[in-house]
Amino acid sequence: MKTVEISEITSLLENYDETTQPFILTRNGQPIAALVPVENIDLETLSLSLNPKFSSIIEQSRRSQEEAGQIFLEDIPLPSDP
Repeated sequence: MKTVEISEITSLLENYDETTQPFILTRNGQPIAALVPVENIDLETLSLSLNPKFSSIIEQSRRSQEEAGQIFLEDIPLPSDP
């Protein structure tokens, strides 16, 4: 993994290759973001994997399955409509 100062991002992106190792972007030496290659994944899957609400639902389901050995649909909280 390589650390790159945010001021260098333009030149980094111009030469970025998806086979390149991940980069940690920093500002004044502090990490602010990560740039990682995305392979064999669609945008929806990537979006869900980064969604804290979705991650919470999955974790709750895993705990329920470990404890009770089963998951019931009514036990899964559904997101509220906006």
